Amino acid sequence: MLYANGYNVRGASSKYPNGLVYHDGTNIFGVGYFSKEGHVAKHLHIVAPKGPGRVEAVRDFIAAVREAGLAKASVYVRHLSPEDRDEFLAAGFAGIETDPWHLGAPEEDETFPNRVYYLDELFEQDAEGELQVSKLAGEERRKYKNKNKLAYRRFQNFLDRNPHLSFKIEPYGYTGPEKESARGVVESYFQARRDQGTVVGSTPEDYLAIVREEPGGKNEQDYFSYLGNIITEDGEEFPAMFFAGERISARRAALYCTMTMRFRERLTGLFKDSTGFTAIPQYVWLSVFRLMWERGIREVDAGGSEVKGLDDQKRQLGGKPEKTYWVVGPSADNSAR
Repeated sequence: MLYANGYNVRGASSKYPNGLVYHDGTNIFGVGYFSKEGHVAKHLHIVAPKGPGRVEAVRDFIAAVREAGLAKASVYVRHLSPEDRDEFLAAGFAGIETDPWHLGAPEEDETFPNRVYYLDELFEQDAEGELQVSKLAGEERRKYKNKNKLAYRRFQNFLDRNPHLSFKIEPYGYTGPEKESARGVVESYFQARRDQGTVVGSTPEDYLAIVREEPGGKNEQDYFSYLGNIITEDGEEFPAMFFAGERISARRAALYCTMTMRFRERLTGLFKDSTGFTAIPQYVWLSVFRLMWERGIREVDAGGSEVKGLDDQKRQLGGKPEKTYWVVGPSADNSAR
């Protein structure tokens, strides 16, 4: 839904804004249709193809869409493992360097690798069996091995300095008021990033389907969606975070939306002392990871990043790289071969 949605201002799936899926009973992939920034032409996107005949299914689908006159511009196939990328390249597809999606982020938010968190490395149990934030091990993490512990404590100290405030993370119930709160977090997050000049490719509309549509199954079992609020002593709530993802195996989950309102200028007047508030992203990530741990999750894939700053944040939180790739579809002359 994130990469095939029709809410995106540069998308064109108005009849099916939550996205399109191809499924022939054996092979499956998402289907998106977007313009590049600053351009009019629409590009077909094939998202995460799976199945034993995925290469031929993708090739045939591209040919059919082109025959219908809907894919005149270059076509992109994304979310490929290194092995899948090699298979598509061997079948006549081209590397992303032949036609980058964006000059600053050739593979959008797969330009920098997915970051996977192994929760056994982030937490340790104390003598009472309570889960505590631990130091990060490994020479490559030496410079920031204590960062999680320090940041977690910094935000706790912020709350101690503001006794009129509390912070609470709860399972997201997809009610009308909750949807408005989550939408507000997403839009405020993007506005703050635009003010900093760090938005590349993505738009807040990309996340509307995730905000609005309740997945099948049960929250904290089949999927993981959380809304966090800063709450005043009078009970007034200020939405501050929205996370959403799903379980993809018994021990692993994938997070698709991980937004925290860490920009204190957007909460002017709420704090008595803002010292430590900027540590809220690490506090939220670690708090959500703890909730997922309690549900049996031990690995969390938090996706990739468009820019180095976002990747650095994920890396310093302890995420290990798992790169995925894009390829460019064969030309109209040979796509049906």
